Amino acid sequence: MDSRMSAFDLHMHTIHSKDGLNNPKTLFKLMDKKGLRGMALTEHWYPSLRRVIRKDDKFLLPACEFKSKDYGEIIGLFISEPIENTTFAEIAEGIHDQNGLVVLPHPRDPLRKHTAMRRCLPDELIIKHVDLIEGINSRCFIPLFNKWAQRLAKRLNKPMTAGSDGHVPQEIGHAKTWLQDISDAADIYDELKAGRTQITGYSSLFIWHFPTMLWQRLRRIAYDAW
Repeated sequence: MDSRMSAFDLHMHTIHSKDGLNNPKTLFKLMDKKGLRGMALTEHWYPSLRRVIRKDDKFLLPACEFKSKDYGEIIGLFISEPIENTTFAEIAEGIHDQNGLVVLPHPRDPLRKHTAMRRCLPDELIIKHVDLIEGINSRCFIPLFNKWAQRLAKRLNKPMTAGSDGHVPQEIGHAKTWLQDISDAADIYDELKAGRTQITGYSSLFIWHFPTMLWQRLRRIAYDAW
């Protein structure tokens, strides 16, 4: 990539998500190791950050991955306040009310229960409410699913993002969104809003799903016992 380009992982989870194992305290070191300029903390249910955090010219972006009641999951970038998990359209409107950006994650993965494909999200809602479509999600362990997502984005004329959907450190950075001439957080927002993105990435090994599945089960048992 051109030296003017910066890499961002725009879909990942920490221990603040029910199945995440990434420690927030290690994220800047992890970005150094993975060649990232920034990452979006797309926690489940509630944002874990109230603002953009910048350190050593790297960025942690506030975000959240919601699960709508009708058409599956939806990501809000640059949001810091919780949104009631209601319909897809209402969540998207709530994201835009916070001046956030709506991303449609892993839209063509038929192996997950809450994807646009499984929930039959109409094109009309994508056109109206979605700013960017996730063209590469590394937890789509069958690459064809990402090819289908990219075809959807091109057909609907939507720019694309890429994210590892990483739940463990080994997955982070497997998919990257590239943005040009980034000097501050406003530049990140502006480039994404304008759809000036490039994406690269590959699928993570399915083996990394097992630690997060086990961790989620253990947390549920501990919560029930408490």
